[in-house]
Amino acid sequence: MPHDSFDIWAMADLATPFAVRTAATLRVPDVVKDGPVPLAEIAHRCRAEPDPLGRVLRFLVHHGMFTEPETDVFGPNDLSDALRSDAADSPRAWLDLDGAVGRADLAFVELIEQVRGHHPAYPAAFGRSFWEDLAHNSQLSDSFDELMENKTQDIAPLVVAAHDWSVHSRVADVGGGKGVLLAEILKSAPHLHGILVDLVGPSRNAAAYLDEQGVAERAEVVTANFFEPLPFEADCVVLCDVLGDWDDEDAARILQHCARAAGPDGQVLIVELLPDNDRMAQFTELDLRMMIYAGGRVRDLDRIQQVAAAAGLAVEDFTPLDNGYAVIECRPQR
Repeated sequence: MPHDSFDIWAMADLATPFAVRTAATLRVPDVVKDGPVPLAEIAHRCRAEPDPLGRVLRFLVHHGMFTEPETDVFGPNDLSDALRSDAADSPRAWLDLDGAVGRADLAFVELIEQVRGHHPAYPAAFGRSFWEDLAHNSQLSDSFDELMENKTQDIAPLVVAAHDWSVHSRVADVGGGKGVLLAEILKSAPHLHGILVDLVGPSRNAAAYLDEQGVAERAEVVTANFFEPLPFEADCVVLCDVLGDWDDEDAARILQHCARAAGPDGQVLIVELLPDNDRMAQFTELDLRMMIYAGGRVRDLDRIQQVAAAAGLAVEDFTPLDNGYAVIECRPQR
């Protein structure tokens, strides 16, 4: 077989990613972290059937994950240790098939039908939209909120350092979950008053978190839907990693409501991943995921400018961050 054909088979392989995700979901790396464990014990602790689990683990052994020092006894190695729940930067939660993102990846089986224009992938796979799924399943919504919070923990310090907050008096973080970014902003600018805006579910722990971070006296939590007029005023409205979840029409509606809340002299800050030559693989993968999960898309700066213009906003400046994201500064068109 020509070398290029081997490369194509490797790219198209489904067995390996599903085997890895099965091990991650069952937390097998946690079970064997201290050394080899008999298959029957692994299966018992993972609530799985020994025979099919053993076949999955043996497959992974021959692809570089886990060891099998003797028949039906499996142990750890560097690759399995990287998938442990307690490992730094572990991808386990993102691969968990019982979690929101791992489950959403299963909708890729409907990619061909979405590309053909037959139907959106996620509702075809699961019977309702991604957001409806989260609303109906607390396990999925909790896992999604936790993943987004952890992701924001990494982004927040970069966003805070990239913008001059001294020119504002009231900052609103729209779609801000429990307030990870808002807390960092308020800690960096003691003069600011903050408004955390989200639905009841994502913001249910916001008051406690803002208090824990020592900024509760300068913050309020507002329950609101950003597809409706927002019930507050702020001279700076921040949307961090929000617009990529939505198509252009919905993104423009969100921005329009944020612009009205900011007023004619206010500012809207959009924080999104932008494409660059070093991260095009990351950008295009995320774009596919947004399309599959929620019908959204990640955008280059030109497309963000178009969506902003549809909402009555003009992009004035943007500041690239070290992680591929950028802070995009918008004001009402004049």
